[in-house]
Amino acid sequence: MISGWLFDAYTLNGNMIFWIKKDNSAATIRVEDKSWNHKIYVASDMFLLKSLIENNEILSMIKEYHFPSRYELITDSKRSQVLELELKDSTYSLKLAKKIEQMGKFGQFRLYNVDILPEQSYFYEHNIFPLMECKVHVSNSKLKWMCNEDNVWSTDYELPLFNNVNLKVFPKVTEGKISRFTDSIASATVQNCDTKDTIHIQGSEIDILYQLVEEIKKINPDFILTEDGDSFTFPYLKYRSEINQVDLILDREGIPLRRSKKDGTSYFAYGRIYFKPSAAKLFGRIHIDTYNSFVLNESGLQGLYELARICRLPLHIASRASIGKCMSSLQFYNAMRNDILIPWKPTLTEHPKSLGDLLTADRGGLIFEPIIGVHENVAELDFVSLYPTIMFKKNISAETVICNCCSHSKLHVPELLNYHICEKRRGIVPISLEILLKKRGIYKDKKNSTTDSKLKKIYDARQTALKWVLVTSFGYLGFNNAKFGRIDAHIAVCAFDRQILLQTIRIAESHGFEILHAIVDSIWIQKKNKDTINKNDYENLKTEIENKTGFPISFEGIYKWIVFVPSKNNTIIPVSNRYFGVFEDGTVKMRGIEARRHDTAEFFSNVQQSILNIMSEANSIREVRVLMPKVRDMFQMHLKLLKNRNVPISDLVLTKRISKNVDEYENRNTVELDALLQLNNTGRSLKAGQILKYVITDYYRKNSRKRSVPFELINSKTGYDAKRYCELLTETCNSVTEPFGLKLIEG
Repeated sequence: MISGWLFDAYTLNGNMIFWIKKDNSAATIRVEDKSWNHKIYVASDMFLLKSLIENNEILSMIKEYHFPSRYELITDSKRSQVLELELKDSTYSLKLAKKIEQMGKFGQFRLYNVDILPEQSYFYEHNIFPLMECKVHVSNSKLKWMCNEDNVWSTDYELPLFNNVNLKVFPKVTEGKISRFTDSIASATVQNCDTKDTIHIQGSEIDILYQLVEEIKKINPDFILTEDGDSFTFPYLKYRSEINQVDLILDREGIPLRRSKKDGTSYFAYGRIYFKPSAAKLFGRIHIDTYNSFVLNESGLQGLYELARICRLPLHIASRASIGKCMSSLQFYNAMRNDILIPWKPTLTEHPKSLGDLLTADRGGLIFEPIIGVHENVAELDFVSLYPTIMFKKNISAETVICNCCSHSKLHVPELLNYHICEKRRGIVPISLEILLKKRGIYKDKKNSTTDSKLKKIYDARQTALKWVLVTSFGYLGFNNAKFGRIDAHIAVCAFDRQILLQTIRIAESHGFEILHAIVDSIWIQKKNKDTINKNDYENLKTEIENKTGFPISFEGIYKWIVFVPSKNNTIIPVSNRYFGVFEDGTVKMRGIEARRHDTAEFFSNVQQSILNIMSEANSIREVRVLMPKVRDMFQMHLKLLKNRNVPISDLVLTKRISKNVDEYENRNTVELDALLQLNNTGRSLKAGQILKYVITDYYRKNSRKRSVPFELINSKTGYDAKRYCELLTETCNSVTEPFGLKLIEG
């Protein structure tokens, strides 16, 4: 019997391998399950299914087959007999699926559970999860899992002390040149994440590689963190180890580091192009690329632990997974526990609609456009996780909206008379959301009630990780590649949202408030008669909204003043997601302005934030205007720094997520393309979705390819275009001063 925490899981040579972390020691134990086989499912008529198991090519890839009863589609109310194929090796899954699909006409063979990772399937079937405190009984290469008291609903679970290190590798490269695989290794460092003790590895390249292997073996870390391990460090190390004929073993399995077959993939999500580099995996040890981990950057390791546990994703996968993938895994678990098959290629289509129904249905959330300008004594109220709460409370899922079993259901979607909701069963989506909503609420309560600063940070990290999955859950309902998505469910949520927000607006108006702005799940209100303002009015309003809508809403606070800014292209058009203001406690809140944007140079963000900090001292619009001379002095001081070239060039780096590959751009006269082409000429070609960092060097020089320089090529001689940066600083500062009557000018 082995006790500890389930640390890592993967398949090797057709078997499932697990590493169990022992207590707070450095010891980890490897166990193997040789009895379990990855499974895929095929649906068709019985004659065709039996023909498959008579095919020798298919038989060569499977160990066993069965004919169990499963729900083929999420909308099915009855089980169907399907063919279950146990694979000899999980790597055969995609190959076998393609082979079967080609054996019949389109749609004749319907395949399921094909692209589910073996590790996930194992977790789902055995009802276990990463970082579960457990006991494992090993008998005849078969594992029996016992969870002790731990379960995914636990909020006070204990974890062992992990041994984590930061790994950095430094190529021999001259200043202003980009590192290439052909550059030899100059040095490497391994730093303990807790103590910050650092080991410096130097010498000849071959000595560095051997010493790196020895140091990792001696330290025996659980996590190796890198800043660009997927995109550069590990591929570079692999290349250099091949050149020097060194087996670079950094994992616990004793397998030399592998090089991925492809660089990565560009993909489209939420209106943007993103790029994800191929993962560099270590066996028995977790490698995390901090540049390639959204959850780590948003909520740290504690958030990653929580997400891996709830969504049942191995830590290596969870650290790189999109939030949509995490949500999908949670849905897959609930589907498999309810004998519902997971389609390889989603087939649920939108219910047909008349033109009138489509006009009513396809409206999105309600937006009450902001009243442009500066406003005093404005209160903000935000619904708590409104969309996922609607999905949970109203039982909205792909199979429950316009279900086949409840045509006379009394549960209807607002405004859409033909949209009814199932009364007989809970949908997979609300079932999956329950744990996220409830645990997040518990963590927020624990965070607010504890005085222990360490626990407060842990609870906050965990609730933040869950928040992002909840935020994504709505968009995933309408995502065309979602396994259990359907646009009709997406439409239903929007309809309920419109009803709730409109009801909220009417309640606020009945209490004597004017609506300055409302968008989807938030409203900004101002008392019409400002002389009768009473703090109890807001509390009474909050209570009535919750009682009448049935959804929790939070009172965010009262702004001393708030600015709803117009479009930069047309000053009479409001922008719903651009505003800034100061609460009564002095806290500055901003959305959509430069200091909030990721593409703004650090220098501009800092100056705009400094100006807002000055303005935050004012309790009224009049007091803000009194502070404008102080703001002007702040602006002039930083303008002078730019003109005198006293600003570090690293603070002037602009960023842009490129939407195309270099050769696909039609407008060839941009500073961004200049930088991209320079990178391309040095051998580094950015893919669509990757981030370009650059500095403007000669903006007004026409017909030149040296108007900007990529950050990677900056050297001690690189200068910046002071005139252009002064213009950009002026624009940035005017974004927050012009609403108060001060238009700053360069000069």
